[in-house]
Amino acid sequence: MPRIPDREFFLNKLKKLSGKNGDFVSNEKLRRELKWEKEKYKAIHRSLKQQGLVIVRRGYGGSVAPGDNKKSGKLRIFISYSHSDHKLKEQLVNHLRPLERENLIEVWEDQQIPPGDDWDKTIAKRLDQADIILPLVSIDFINSKYCYDVEMGRALIRQEAGKAKVVPVILRSCLWQKSPLGQLKALPTDGKAVTTWPDVDAALTVVADGIRDAAIDLDETR
Repeated sequence: MPRIPDREFFLNKLKKLSGKNGDFVSNEKLRRELKWEKEKYKAIHRSLKQQGLVIVRRGYGGSVAPGDNKKSGKLRIFISYSHSDHKLKEQLVNHLRPLERENLIEVWEDQQIPPGDDWDKTIAKRLDQADIILPLVSIDFINSKYCYDVEMGRALIRQEAGKAKVVPVILRSCLWQKSPLGQLKALPTDGKAVTTWPDVDAALTVVADGIRDAAIDLDETR
């Protein structure tokens, strides 16, 4: 029996694992199924990606789907914030737009919940789908039972399980270092609160650049 070319073998195995819906499959799972070494897998993966025969989704280890899959391959960003910080949140979202135009990320925050949707269920679902979770930290965030106990608690559980990355963004000065977030590297530089910078846009530019670095770090080529 003639030997199946590696590229065809890759695509056939991917199609089988993806199922009828062409779902994304983790790179690690596909590589195990192929029984290939990492270098061989990356070489074939890279070639098929360049030709548009597969598409990728960033994240821990990354995932891949057949090229005709129409789902987004962007990293999913969840913003957790106190509504007292709405204005600063909007300014940050504006600074993240260039990353969206790079097709690197897609941003979600609770203002996107459609009227009539179940608030708690929608937020829980979006949190569980997120690749990067951004707690926008202020004293109002710390004092909010929902932000601190529900959203932050769920986010840290997902990070500990290796399913998401939590990147605290310090908006206003507070004792955030005494919270569980104090164990994490925060933005902007050295966790210096955005509102303490002489130029808020400069601070948010540093934040956006740090988020871009975090997103690239979660690429499937890790």
